[in-house]
Parts: sequence; C-alpha cells; structure tokens
Amino acid sequence: MIGVNDTKMYSNLLIFKFNNFELEYPAELSEILSFSENIGEYKELEILNTLGRSEYRKIFVLGLGSTEEFNSIRLLKALGSSIKSLKNTIKELDIYDNLHEDLGYIIGQALEMSLYKFKGIKQNEDKVLLQNINIISSYKDSINNGLIVGNAVNYVRQIVNLPSNYVTPKFMAQQAEAIAKDENLDIAVIDKYKLEQMGMNSILYVGKGSLHSPRLIVMQYFGDPSSKNITALIGKGVTFDSGGITLKPGKGMERMVSDMAGAASVLGVMKILNHLKPKKNVLALIPVVENMPSGSSYKPGDVITTYSGKTVQVISTDAEGRLILCDAITYAKELGATNIIDIATLTGSCAQFLGGINAGLLSNSDELSKEIINCGTETGENFWRLPHNSEYLEQLKTDSADLKNTGTSCGAIVAGLFLQSFAEDVNFAHLDIAGCAGSSSGSDIFESGATGMPTRTLIQLLMK
Repeated sequence: MIGVNDTKMYSNLLIFKFNNFELEYPAELSEILSFSENIGEYKELEILNTLGRSEYRKIFVLGLGSTEEFNSIRLLKALGSSIKSLKNTIKELDIYDNLHEDLGYIIGQALEMSLYKFKGIKQNEDKVLLQNINIISSYKDSINNGLIVGNAVNYVRQIVNLPSNYVTPKFMAQQAEAIAKDENLDIAVIDKYKLEQMGMNSILYVGKGSLHSPRLIVMQYFGDPSSKNITALIGKGVTFDSGGITLKPGKGMERMVSDMAGAASVLGVMKILNHLKPKKNVLALIPVVENMPSGSSYKPGDVITTYSGKTVQVISTDAEGRLILCDAITYAKELGATNIIDIATLTGSCAQFLGGINAGLLSNSDELSKEIINCGTETGENFWRLPHNSEYLEQLKTDSADLKNTGTSCGAIVAGLFLQSFAEDVNFAHLDIAGCAGSSSGSDIFESGATGMPTRTLIQLLMK
C-alpha cells in the first residue's frame, strides 16, 4: 500500500540529499544526520542505524547530485533504483518529500514502477517484502496521479510478461471489455465474422493459421466533445508470432509472446484516461491475432485485398504486424481520426540498430514527431526519427499487387513507409518499439522483462 500523509507512519525513513545545497529536515533528525557520510552524489544510498536516538530505526539517505544537473528524470531514476534495491530488504518506509517544487507526479511513478515484480505462474508466489510506503508530502494530488500512471505501466508490463497460452486474442478482448466497463468507455469488439463482412482481409489472413480467432478492438474516449480532432492509437496485438509459414528460428522464439506490447500499451493508456481526464478525443484500435503455421495459414506469394482496397503481395508471413495495422489505420481514417499513431514491436532491424535505448519514429508530420520526441524526453523514453524518403518505397513495388509486404533492406524504414502509405494525408506517426518493449538486464527502475514503453509518453502527449 502506498499512501500520502503529513506525518510519520513507519519505522524506516528515506530522505533526499544534494551535493551542493542543504535541504531542510525535521529538527529531531539533525543529530542523526550529523553522522551521515553521504555527500549527495547521484544515486548514492547510505543506511544510517539510529541506535534508538530517533523514532526511526533506519534512515536511508539518497543522493540526487547537484541542483544544476537535477531534473525530473534524474529523480525518477535515483528514487526508482533505491526502491528497487530496498524492496526485498525492508517491510515499510516513510519518504520525506522536502524538495522545493512539486515533483509528486514523478515520485508516484517511480514508486509504482520500481516495486513491480513479475511473479510468474508459480505454485509458491514470490512476493515483494516492501508492502507499505508513506510519502510525507503536501503534493497529494500529483503523487496520486503519478501512482495512477505507474500502475498503468505495471498493468502493461504484466500482460506482456504473461505467456501466450494465457494471453490470446480472446483474453485481450476481455481485458479491453473490462477496462471499458470500469472506465465507462465506448467499445466494440469486431469478431472474425464481422471482419469478413467488412473486408478486413489483412487481419483475417494473418490469423488464418491459428485456432484462436482474430479480433479488432475499438475503444473511444471523448474528453472534448466540442472538438473534431481525434487521436487514434493503434496497437499491434500479435499474441504469439511464430513467423507463420516463414517460420522463425527456434532459438529465442519463446520471446515472441511479447509481440503484443504495442496493444498492451494502448490498453494501459485507455485504462486511466477517465482518471486523468485529458481534454482530448481518443480512439483506440487494437487488432489481435496469433500468427501460426498450419494447413490453413496464409502463404508467401498470396495477394491480399486490404480494407483500403489496395492489394498486397505477401513475401514473408513474418512481416505480419504491418498487415494487421494497415487495416486498422484505414478504419481509423474512416472513423474520423485526425492524428494516427501506431505502436508496434515491428522490426528486428530497428531493435538491432537502435537497441533498447531509442525507439524508432517514422512520421509524415514534423509537428507530431516533435511532440512525441519532446514528450518522450519529459518521461525518459527516447525516440529517434527515421528518414522517410519516398525512394525507399521502390523496394515494395511488384507486378503482382499494389505493394509487397517487405523489401530487401532498411527494414524498419520500409515497414514504416508501408504503413504511412495507408495513412496517406492524415497526420501519422509510427513507433517501432521492438528494441525497447523489453529488457533482458533491467534498468535503474525496472527488473528484467517488459518495460511498458511507450505508455508514459502517450499519456504525456494526451495530457498536453
């Protein structure tokens, strides 16, 4: 339990310290802090045993570096790393917020995200020892908003970390329905039969080889009914990607359970819009499929008539994400979207050349690109804009159809331009999070596993 109060509650205390500026502390702590050897270096964490000289048994002194370098992201990482290191050593903690500005939104996020632990599917559950945190602060509202955002990120991480025999297209639809009911959102789940009637053949073809029927989830939030502007968030929801007939190598294929991270991030955003109440109209479209090889699978060489009417020749059944997204993009335009952002673990090439440090961003709009990059900077999530020269589309020419579904080089760029060709003149941004959706080593805040990226950036964008 995390709460905000104006008084002591627990037996341990965490305080902040700069290396070039003296913060004010309660008078009763002055004697204890005189023994501190922490000089305030960034992320420096010192443990002081009070030996009965204070109501607190232990005081943790966390260095924040210099005030000149200090910002919200450095606070996020410093506090997150300290809680991550303490969460299995103590049961309870007070945090004394004596910073000279309202940074409660960041404090709340840091606490929620650093406390998360994927417990797996185990008979004996591994629990985090640190169960009770009290923040002594006057910024209750902003802390609570930060906790809400952090909780949404953890929701995304939990879904992405689960195995694909749990997370099926039906499961994703059920999650969306539960969110819509709890948050009073409009929702429609378009099943296989309705998809057939509508002609959403790209989604249908990718799901043909699986026993789990594909679906298209459509959710709506109206924060500004007087405005005609609608932001569409489209999340790739491939609940398991074997590659289909173009089968992936067996080594590492178990990681393909996370190929729905884009879809999960969109669900995470929709989960909290009615709590934060941004004055934006948001449309969420989440195509969910399982890409499997079987006698009924789509095949290399097949030509698909997409929902837009454009035809696509399948070169690789492992380039499936762009196929399910292109139908959703066309439908978003039909529903009146004025800005379209797709989020997808789309290409290995993006993960290879940007790693887990930057997500790829391809866009036909300088303004939308700048907004996303700036919001990412504010949240500590990095985006690198990719070139979008039309010459790259030469790779997608074929005699058999309007487009091929994959080229021969520059995979991340070509895939993004494939999707942009369906957005046409609507403001469009494609976020390739293939390298950033998960981490094998963890970070200051996160343990290894799903990161929840870019949920916080999307929320920041909508709150502007």
